[in-house]
Amino acid sequence: MIPLADLHSHLVPGVDDGAASLDEALDSLRHLRAEGVTALVTTPHLLLPRLSTDAAIGRELERHRRAFDLLLDATEGASDLPAVALGQEIWAPDAAAIRRVASRADVGFGGGDVLLVEFGFVLKGTHEDVIEAARAAGRRIVIAHPERYRFVSGMDPLETAAAWRGRGAEIQINAGSLTGHYADSAPGSESLSWRLIDAGLADLISTDHHGTRREGVSPREARTALLARNLREAAERLLSTNPGRIVRAALESAAIRSA
Repeated sequence: MIPLADLHSHLVPGVDDGAASLDEALDSLRHLRAEGVTALVTTPHLLLPRLSTDAAIGRELERHRRAFDLLLDATEGASDLPAVALGQEIWAPDAAAIRRVASRADVGFGGGDVLLVEFGFVLKGTHEDVIEAARAAGRRIVIAHPERYRFVSGMDPLETAAAWRGRGAEIQINAGSLTGHYADSAPGSESLSWRLIDAGLADLISTDHHGTRREGVSPREARTALLARNLREAAERLLSTNPGRIVRAALESAAIRSA
């Protein structure tokens, strides 16, 4: 088994709709380590449209940080847990929203330059302005689970994803999408996830783990699904090489900031 890395999860205890307690977060991390995940960035929601001021954003980030520090202390010295860093899943539907946080040193994977961004499950256009605004601020964008989005009528998902990548974004697919986990909420997500992979437009697979809601978040099951289609190289690239590069940088950045 190749070592796996994960850069989208909700395992900071008690801050969003993910892990509700420290014990639940640790149990989830232990479960991921048993599946081969050696390092991850956990990414609580930063819902910018619901945070009306810069002070509100600061308070939310501080709340995340305090809860994460408790989690980090609990993982110290544990051999059965992955290494962890803190990031955010940022809801930024437009350029104005992402500009509110793009220059903040307390936003990003481990305080580094990579941002995990979701545009909202119902797209309002191409949202290329979000990518451009982040890039103008010196940030790199990972777009969270576009296979689950509802695209504007007449907008081709593959052409849109190719345009996003052409502007420097990376595409992150949820592990559960490969096996139909989101069939009820996003009926086309399984098909689109495989089309993105087959077209070479997917860069990363992550769990989007929400604590006890474990069904459909297994990186091991995602790897098995890829291998069943003879996509061994894609499995290593999407689950290990690409996310590993980003997660290692996040861990290094976090270590520098805490030194």
